[in-house]
Amino acid sequence: MAYAEKRGNKWRVRYVRPDGSTASQSGFDTKQAALHWGEEQEAGIRRHRWNDPRDGAALLADWVELWWAGQDLEATTEAKYRYLIDHHIVPAFGNRPVSTFTSPEEVVAWEKRTRTNGFSHRTAADARSLLGTILGDAKERGMVASNVAVKRRGRGRKRTRRTIAVRGPEKVWATSLQALLLAERCALLSGRDDDFVLIVLAAYTGMRWGEVHGLERPACRLDRIQIDWQLRELAGRLEMVPPKDDSHRPVDLPPFLAALVSDQSTRTRGRCACQGRTPECGGRGQFLFLSPDGGHHRRSNYARRIFQPAADGRYPGGTRQAGKRLLVEATGWPGVPIPPWPDAVAGQPFLPPRGKGIRVVDEDASTAVWLPLVEGLTPHGLRHSHKTWMLEDGIPEVLQAERLGHTVPGIRGVYSHVSDGMRDELKTKLQRRWEQSLAQRLRFGAASPVPLLNRLLEAAQTKGTARGHLASA
Repeated sequence: MAYAEKRGNKWRVRYVRPDGSTASQSGFDTKQAALHWGEEQEAGIRRHRWNDPRDGAALLADWVELWWAGQDLEATTEAKYRYLIDHHIVPAFGNRPVSTFTSPEEVVAWEKRTRTNGFSHRTAADARSLLGTILGDAKERGMVASNVAVKRRGRGRKRTRRTIAVRGPEKVWATSLQALLLAERCALLSGRDDDFVLIVLAAYTGMRWGEVHGLERPACRLDRIQIDWQLRELAGRLEMVPPKDDSHRPVDLPPFLAALVSDQSTRTRGRCACQGRTPECGGRGQFLFLSPDGGHHRRSNYARRIFQPAADGRYPGGTRQAGKRLLVEATGWPGVPIPPWPDAVAGQPFLPPRGKGIRVVDEDASTAVWLPLVEGLTPHGLRHSHKTWMLEDGIPEVLQAERLGHTVPGIRGVYSHVSDGMRDELKTKLQRRWEQSLAQRLRFGAASPVPLLNRLLEAAQTKGTARGHLASA
């Protein structure tokens, strides 16, 4: 039973812990207040709801490691959390006892410092959110009285919340014509039809980038792709893992795309260059998309050498200088890429560069530069594009969610189902969208330097001519 004793001008209470040892708490102004606090502790012990105040004296760095051992996370999420802990949270608060987190203003100031030190709004917000999760679990154990890292609703500048919304500006997306032109440019930069099919497949299915690169022949079934795996790149290592959030799903293919995928499956070598009798990446050696040397495309390399130049019309630059413009030999639209030249300086004569390793271009040859197609577009932006196309075409929400690997929230998801009629309608509208983009591409030129696209344009032109004859008859 708790009892109080006088200590100078204050009162101290003593009570018995669950292990039989005696604990005390000082600093009470009256005997009654001391007894009331001690009786509350004993009542919590009897109800098995008591938390030892000594736990709050643990340093945040020690609590984080204990907390971390109990987390079960996706590998990518684990890498992200570990970065935030090691580079932001522990350096700032690691030597602080958990019980000393009592000031929300201190956490707000830390978040602002993170942004002013050159980190993005997203990084600063994610670091604060993770700190809130860590302190929230500490609060449940009685280590801290309140979670001061949780951002209260309605606080902060509305302008910042509305325009930045933590996740940055609106994602760039492409129209169906822009997706076709992007695929053509990527194929020209790589010199292979494979990249044309890769970009078109990503745009017309909404598959994640890792799902496209992890696609193998057994998953391609006539007019449908079954997504059960993705090729994940993490810390320089490639491995086959289930899709994000275990979003196993079928993806229906319109007729044109089914034909492209079927042709690609017969053209590709399939077996990757990964070491081992069975590839160390975990695949079965039947990949649809591989690099020219038989390896897997690396996300950053592909973006820097192929995707970004095709979308932006220039190679990525450094922190202090813009990238070089993408130069093409304009013998036919849209031109064949050649090694870039340095930018001309105003007021000074310009001569094409010459030297070892530089392709000599005849001064009479017609050269041009590619204008930006969809500046700032990323591979993930193709998923946004596909979602936007489905919204434009009035595709039911349940089929949109299934196709992108999402779930319909609430009771709508329980009572909504995908029918064969929905699938047929989607394939019909995607086929129509593709044919319209080919017709628009024909206005720029009847031929293409990309062999595969050139055959498609010839077929589209022949089909259009036949329709014209039938209409006139």
